Amino acid sequence: MFDAVRLSLSWMTVLPVDRDGVPDAAAAGRAMTALPAVGLVCGATATALAHGAHALGAGATLSGVVGVGAVLALTRGMHVDALADTADGLGSYAGPDRALEIMRSGSVGPMGAAVLVLVLLAEVAALGALVASGAWLAPVAAFVLSRCLPVVLLRRGVPAASATGFGALVAGSQSRVAVAMTALLCAVAGAGLAGAALTAAGPADGEWWAPVAGAAAGLLAYAATAGFGRHVVRRLGGVNGDVLGAVIEAGTAAALVAAVLLA
Repeated sequence: MFDAVRLSLSWMTVLPVDRDGVPDAAAAGRAMTALPAVGLVCGATATALAHGAHALGAGATLSGVVGVGAVLALTRGMHVDALADTADGLGSYAGPDRALEIMRSGSVGPMGAAVLVLVLLAEVAALGALVASGAWLAPVAAFVLSRCLPVVLLRRGVPAASATGFGALVAGSQSRVAVAMTALLCAVAGAGLAGAALTAAGPADGEWWAPVAGAAAGLLAYAATAGFGRHVVRRLGGVNGDVLGAVIEAGTAAALVAAVLLA
C-alpha cells in the first residue's frame, strides 16, 4: 500500500516522490485505489493555507483563493485542464472520434471555459465560507471524497476510450472489493463534510442529522459518478484520463458546496 500511495502521489502531485521505473497495469490500478490519500494531502494543504490566510486578515474570498490556488499548484492544474477538455468534448455533441480529438487538442473552447470558471468560483467561495466558519474537517473531507470518485469509473468491465494513454493503463483496474470499500469511504468522507456543522453548533444542539445527510451525500456522489461513467461510455466508447480528472475537479466543488450547505 505504501508503494501504491507513493506512485499515486508521484502521478497526481508535484511532490518529489520517487518511483521505480514504469509501473505495470497492476501497480497502476493499486495507485488509483490509493487516490484518497492524495485527496488527504491536497485537502490538508488547502485547508491549512486557507486558514493561515484568514488568520492574517485575508477574508473569506481571498482565503479561498489561497487554498484553491495551492492545490492547483500542487497538482500542476491537471484536473482543471481535464475538466475543460471533457466539457468541450462532451459538449460538442460530436461522434466519439471527433469528441476525443477535441479533448486532445489542448485548446479550451467556450463550453470548457464556462464550466471551468463556474467550478473554480464554487470551490473558492465554498472553501472561503468553510474557513470563515472555523471548519477544518469538512474541507479536508471534501478533497478526500473527490479522490474517491474515479474508482467507480475504473471498475472492471468499463473500457478505455482509446488503446493508448493513461485511461488505457488504468481502465478496468478496480475489483468489486475495491469499488465497495471506496463506496464505504465515500460515506465516511461524506459524514466528515458535516464537520463545519458540528464545529459551529455541536452535537448537543441537535445537529445529529448532519453526518447522516453527509454520508448520504457521499454515496449519492459515488452513484452519480457511476451514472456519468455510463454516459461517457456511450458518448466516447470508454473512459480516459481527462474524464477521471474532470470527475475529481467537479467532485471537489460539489463536495465543498455540500459541506457549506450542511454547516
